[in-house]
Amino acid sequence: MLLKSKMKRNQPYIWLAALLALLLLAAGCSDPAKDSSGDATGYQPAEKGQVELDRLQGMYYGFIPDYDGSECGGMCWNIITFLPDGQLLLDAPPSGGPETIDCAEAACQAYRIEDGELILEDGETRTIEVVDGILIIEDVELAPVLPVQEGLTLDQQYTHQGFSGLAGISAGSTSWQEDIVLRNDGTYESSNLMLGSVEGGAPTTGAAGSDASGTYRISGNTIALTNSLGETEHALFFIHDDDDSIQIGDRNFLVEP
Repeated sequence: MLLKSKMKRNQPYIWLAALLALLLLAAGCSDPAKDSSGDATGYQPAEKGQVELDRLQGMYYGFIPDYDGSECGGMCWNIITFLPDGQLLLDAPPSGGPETIDCAEAACQAYRIEDGELILEDGETRTIEVVDGILIIEDVELAPVLPVQEGLTLDQQYTHQGFSGLAGISAGSTSWQEDIVLRNDGTYESSNLMLGSVEGGAPTTGAAGSDASGTYRISGNTIALTNSLGETEHALFFIHDDDDSIQIGDRNFLVEP
């Protein structure tokens, strides 16, 4: 009876010890590479006006005019994401915003900065500096990509125009236009929208862009477009800091006047 009585008195402590063990086990099994946002790389967004070369983090963007449309269809967007552990990704992520980057699938590279040069794992080098709080790489000013409000909806029509070759000058010159209407009820309509990349002046994937409609959702810096067939595509999304234009993938969409 004495042994049974002691066991009854100790039961609360036994259950407490078991609960503590379970909590410790769960903590040990969690993925340390994931932060509170749940991304695979521990991505942390850039902060406007706070740029230090020895502590770069987040996604930045800038542009170089492509005057004859031979490289990027009129405008080359420089997009670079600095990740933890000395890794970076050039160009728009393949599956959405920077928070979706998984270096096991994306073409991340190790980098280091020495004597004003950004030295990439593949041997490429680029000049890098910070002037008045602005990151500059290869003489291109880069602005930070800021996360948008969770569940953001818009009520606007946007247009992207591109070209390859100079009309009246270059033989075989072409141009194209993509339109998308985002409504505040979470629906969209698009015309000729091509979410693939642009190389050599012309779209390389999704080139047969057609009319579509459906619903959209914006989370972090990712836009998910689900068409009427239930097919969903994910792309990078952010709002430019100097105007009302938006970025979808590697292309800039201006507000339709």
